[in-house]
Parts: sequence; C-alpha cells; structure tokens
Amino acid sequence: MTRGIQCVRAEGEEPDINALVTGLNQAFAQFKTKHQSEVDDLRRAIDEQATQAAARQMNGNHDPNAAKLDGGGVKVLRTAAEFQAHYAGKSEGREEGPSLQDFMRGVAGMKSTDAVLASMSTGTDSAGGYSVPTKTMPGILSALVPASSLMQAGAGIVPMEAGAKSVTTAAIDTIPTASWRAELGNVAESDPSLRAVTAAPKSLACIVRVSRELLADGTDVDRALRLTIAQAFAKELDRVGLMGSGTAPEPRGLRNTSGINIVSMGTNGAALANYGPLLSAHSPIIAANAPAPTADIMAGRTLLDFEGLEDTTGQQLRRPRMIETMQFLPTSQLPVNVTQGTSTDTSEIYVGNFSGLYFLMREAISVQLLREAYAKTGEIGFLCHVRADVVINYPQQFAVITGVKPAV
Repeated sequence: MTRGIQCVRAEGEEPDINALVTGLNQAFAQFKTKHQSEVDDLRRAIDEQATQAAARQMNGNHDPNAAKLDGGGVKVLRTAAEFQAHYAGKSEGREEGPSLQDFMRGVAGMKSTDAVLASMSTGTDSAGGYSVPTKTMPGILSALVPASSLMQAGAGIVPMEAGAKSVTTAAIDTIPTASWRAELGNVAESDPSLRAVTAAPKSLACIVRVSRELLADGTDVDRALRLTIAQAFAKELDRVGLMGSGTAPEPRGLRNTSGINIVSMGTNGAALANYGPLLSAHSPIIAANAPAPTADIMAGRTLLDFEGLEDTTGQQLRRPRMIETMQFLPTSQLPVNVTQGTSTDTSEIYVGNFSGLYFLMREAISVQLLREAYAKTGEIGFLCHVRADVVINYPQQFAVITGVKPAV
C-alpha cells in the first residue's frame, strides 16, 4: 500500500497550487452569484406578494374603474365621478337602485317597491340597521365633498371592505439621506423612514328626524335627505381630521399627530398684519422635502381678516407669489376661543398638501329606525351611522399656525 502511494507521487507532476486556489475562488464566486441572484429574486417575489396582500386587505377585489392614487395599492376617492365609478363596480350590473327617500320609506315600514325590498336584504333593523344601497351611496358621498373643507382641500375617502376590522398602512416619518460611498465602503445610515399606522374605523352617528307626511308624499325630499346626512358627517369629519384627540372613540387628527410642524404667532398670540405667517408655515415643510402646500384651512373669522388686509395706500394687500394660487378654505369646525398665553380668543390655521390625508371608511352607511322616540310628534327618527378613521401619510407635510387673534 505504501509503495503504491509513493509510486503515484513519483509518476505524477507537482500540483499548481496557485491555479488550484484561483479555480476554487472562481467556483465560489460563481456559486455566490448564482444563489445570490436566486435569493434576490425570492425576496422580490415575497415583497411583491406582501404588497398585493396589503392592497387586497385595503381594497378587496381590484376595481379597474376606481381611482388609482397614492401608492398604487390604495384607492383614494375624491370626486363625484370617482364615487360613481367605485360603487358602479360594486353593483354588479344591477338595475337602478332606489332613491334615498324610497329606501328610508322602506326602513320605516311604509310603501316599498321590489327595488327597496331587495336593497334591504343587507342587514336587519334590530341588528344595527340596513346598509344604504350601493346605487345610493355615491349621491351621499358626492354631497359630502362641498360640505367638507378637508375634502375640498384634497383629502379623500378610502373605501374599506365590511369584513376588515383594521388596516395597517405605511406612514413616512423622514426622507432617507443618500450619501456617496467608495468601493466596498459602508453606506451612511439615516433615521428610520417608515412606520406602521393602524387605522380602526370608529362609529360616527347622527339622528335624522322627518315627519311621516313629508317622507310619504313630499317632493325633493331625496335631495334634502342626502344633504342633511352628508353635511352632518362632513362637519364632524372635518373637526376630527383637523383636531381629533385620538382618545377613544375619537380618531386622531392633524393637531395631535406627532411630527406636525407648529408655527406660533407669539406667546400670547397676535392678529394678522400680513401674509408672513403663511410663508413661515411653508418653511419647515420645504425643509422636510415634503409636497408643497396647496391649501389653508381656517376659521371664517380668519378668512375675513385676510381679505381685509391693506397696504399703506389703503389697497387690498396682494398675496405673495408663492401663495397666490393657494386655496383659502373656511370651516366652522375650528374654534375662535383657544387660549394661548393670556389670550382667550385665538384660532388656528392648517397649512399643507391635504392629498396626504384621507378617511378610511366602511363602504356603506347604515340606517336604523327609531320606532318610538318621536312618535308623539308624528315624526320618524332614523339613526344613521358610518365607521371611519383618519390616516395621515406624512405628518411633516402639514403645519399649524397657532395663536391667531382677531383683527383689531
């Protein structure tokens, strides 16, 4: 055995160690390249599946007619046409549904058509109400837009499937910092960029009272009902979207969201003398590389004070070029008696690109009959409720000007 080994060594050539090492290195490099590519492909596939799963959770089945905005997977509806397109996809080609007046007649047990009876197949009055038909919902939501300052400023509604109890979306905290790197050098780290925001729709309700005779025989009642319900919800959605405390059961609004920029008019506040505070509100938004502001939401008193600004010649003060095309939108939901320092009569102005705010909302409003509450007055009461929450994508794209006192 020993002689055999020695013989082989004697007859063979001395191995080339350098060539052997080079060959091994090349083999390892090829192995790494091949399997790294497979790992990268697998990671991309997992990320794609996760994205699609999140989109399905938010939107249900894909609707090609719905608006595709804000991140590809989230459908944000902002206009009457988008509401119509979304709910048209949900109606599955069924015939024209009942009017809101006819639907509420059916809920009240008054005369009903086949269309009304079919629409009432979803839900029971004793279990929390009947869902407003998909053919009827766009009319209510379309009436909501002009009644809501936030919706006029660009905020939208993301419809949520009835089965989901909460939805987790990604919010931007900071824009990552890019840096140049040398070959084989480390990449400089920056602050975390994204965080998870879990939205859990909360119940918002109002009571609508209407006389039995008007509901049965009145004309133009359908329009009045749409406006009444839409305006009631719009005003409260405006308030919580701007100032919601976040303390259950109230959603958290802009004012109480971490990361919002605050611009103060001073320790005790001050009256508006020019457009300077609005330009000051732009500064931290620009510094955060956030989308440029497109609207200012303020109390009606503040809007009138802006309109009354004059230059030294008594002419109306012209807006600076940066803000001359911005929307100035009044709302009755911002108080004018906020305490700042020794002042008790201040208000606030909300500045930003409001496309970064939306309401996560269940797709249907529910209507429940209040049978006895108003029987003595000959009225019928309806408890209308919807489930909604506020989602803010990038807090730093908003600023709040505090301490705005009335003009002297």
